[in-house]
Amino acid sequence: MTADEARRQIIESASGLQEAAATFDQTPLARLSGAMMGSGADGKKVSPWGKTLTSGLGAVLDTTGGHFNYDASTGVYVWNPDTQAWRQERPADSLILRFPESPDAPSNNATFTLSRYETRSVPIAGSTEEVPTKVGASLPVDSTEAFALSLKDVSFTPLLGIPQSFSLDVTANPLAFTTSLEPDQNGTFQYEDRFRNDGQPVTATTATVDLSPGSAESSENTLGRVEGTTQVGQDLAIEYTADIAPSALEDASADELDDRVDVGMQLQGDRVATLRYDGAAEQVVVEYADGTTEPLSDLLREIGVAEGAS
Repeated sequence: MTADEARRQIIESASGLQEAAATFDQTPLARLSGAMMGSGADGKKVSPWGKTLTSGLGAVLDTTGGHFNYDASTGVYVWNPDTQAWRQERPADSLILRFPESPDAPSNNATFTLSRYETRSVPIAGSTEEVPTKVGASLPVDSTEAFALSLKDVSFTPLLGIPQSFSLDVTANPLAFTTSLEPDQNGTFQYEDRFRNDGQPVTATTATVDLSPGSAESSENTLGRVEGTTQVGQDLAIEYTADIAPSALEDASADELDDRVDVGMQLQGDRVATLRYDGAAEQVVVEYADGTTEPLSDLLREIGVAEGAS
């Protein structure tokens, strides 16, 4: 298969990503995000209205000790457009924020509810951080659910604070993303994720993370090998293996690092391209079976994925 043929089929096979992006643009969450964010010379940034809305939360939410205190922040808070400030309407068991979806909305037609929020102190980079372990949130706009999130079953390795299990569900109807990490045996973990558009599969990933040596508590090699496959649509699969034990990466050159990672693109089971790092160009390139290469960012742009993802 020539590079042109492979490129065309890869783009066609990944069309579900563009369809999902177009679907998201029509959701209530996209409208709210558009109002919260604005375009500037440096790209996307919080809009003046969004900044006023979010900065005002500092006056009503408890952040004693430098982190968010959920139990001390629960209650129903309502945005007052006249005073440009939040006010507490009444106590509640959850954190409930009622506000307009845009500066022009005639009423507080969006309601964010944080119904569950638990954290755990975890050692990270020599310090201790409060990391969320259980979160439940929802955001209806005009009585239609725009967003929902559920995080649970989070656990960490005892010494290093590396996640060893979690379950996460995120929806922005009709889009849905689920992901999980579960421990297996002898320091091996199984990772999965699924992305769907109105129930139809867009992408799906299964991967095995093998800690080396077998004990996750060892500080010598915290991560040994990753093997996985990401299915995109019906025909395109991205298979990858990576040996990324820190002891093997010390003082390694770009070419040596590239030798430890293998990423291949397959169409209906046949390998048609390989991703590799071009040290001279300082970028990831796609090398097709006929030897033709192109920057990965160019292919992603054609697929409809943001260039920064490369």
